[in-house]
Amino acid sequence: MNPNRNVLTDERGFTLLEMLMVVAIMGALAAMAVLISPNFTRQAKADAGTRQVLEALSTARETAISQRRNVRIVFPSNNTMQITREEIPAGTTVLRTIRLEGRVEFTLVPALPDTPDFFGWGPPPARPIAAIAFGPSLTRSFTSEGALIDANGDPVNGSVFMMTPQIANSARAITVFGLTGLMRIWRWNGSAWVE
Repeated sequence: MNPNRNVLTDERGFTLLEMLMVVAIMGALAAMAVLISPNFTRQAKADAGTRQVLEALSTARETAISQRRNVRIVFPSNNTMQITREEIPAGTTVLRTIRLEGRVEFTLVPALPDTPDFFGWGPPPARPIAAIAFGPSLTRSFTSEGALIDANGDPVNGSVFMMTPQIANSARAITVFGLTGLMRIWRWNGSAWVE
């Protein structure tokens, strides 16, 4: 037997064609990652801001129920909200101040319609009139029963609109049903509000 014969038939390594295919697949994946990541990052920041607001609203409602006190929701600036407990017999205590992350702001895009709940303004073609839309009263409180009320003690439905400035598809909204305190999250997908 010829000992060199095994060397000729022993195939170790990759062919040039296999290497080119691997490089082409890696290049396609890298190109997709570069194209997708800025949009994904913007959407993730908008979602994070929405989760912050939803968590703050939920915390305020749960605090009102558990502590048997009215808990106010205050929006002192376009990216800050406060949870304030109404004390007995008088006074208030700020429980928490939340500053939205990722450049998310409470803002309204005039071209966008109201959410399907129509708490921001009304049915189409009407548009919401404010980023924080809970009627004319500036006082909004969760009660010990979990309802959201205005300064007169009447249940009030409302919407909170937010987005990252100059990025229309980052628009989000949270609607609150006054009588029950039930909350819904809405996301603008470029053509409609979706849950």
